[in-house]
Amino acid sequence: MKNQQTIGNVSVLLPNGTADIVAKTLAPRLTTLKGMRIGILDNSKEFADLVLNGIAEMLGREYALREVRFWRKSYLGIPAPFTAEMAAGCDAVINGVGH
Repeated sequence: MKNQQTIGNVSVLLPNGTADIVAKTLAPRLTTLKGMRIGILDNSKEFADLVLNGIAEMLGREYALREVRFWRKSYLGIPAPFTAEMAAGCDAVINGVGH
């Protein structure tokens, strides 16, 4: 099928085709959070920081975390530019949103 169609004098781009998808395996789940390094990714939506700070405090108390690190995206609609850093320095990452 064509990716463009002309209707009257208007060219319409058709968003159909095949997706180039490679299946990936999920990371294994942690058996515990005790002593782990946890990353927190704030997507910059309103109130996300309040919710994520509360989660970090609770997890720190409950599981004696070794470290909690925070990252904040400049805008929610873009990929996080620090995923490699997060993967290298964290045992698990929580990606949170506001409202």
